[in-house]
Amino acid sequence: MALINGVVGIENVSNADLIIEAAFETMAVKKEAFGKIDQYAKPGAVLASNTSYLNINEIASSTKRPQDVLGMHFFSPPT
Repeated sequence: MALINGVVGIENVSNADLIIEAAFETMAVKKEAFGKIDQYAKPGAVLASNTSYLNINEIASSTKRPQDVLGMHFFSPPT
């Protein structure tokens, strides 16, 4: 856990090995976010989307590295 560092701000992703996006579940919002992430993320970084139903290939198409994009759905359990 000591190796995990959560940061806010797109400019802070440049050294990350794994970037998890958790923006609003709309294709336009996701594609805009990934387009921006792609500009700052280092080569080889894994770009993950917290999407439950949007097409991950379409989201990945907004980057120059679609092979590094994956879907990763998580949620908080209801209480």
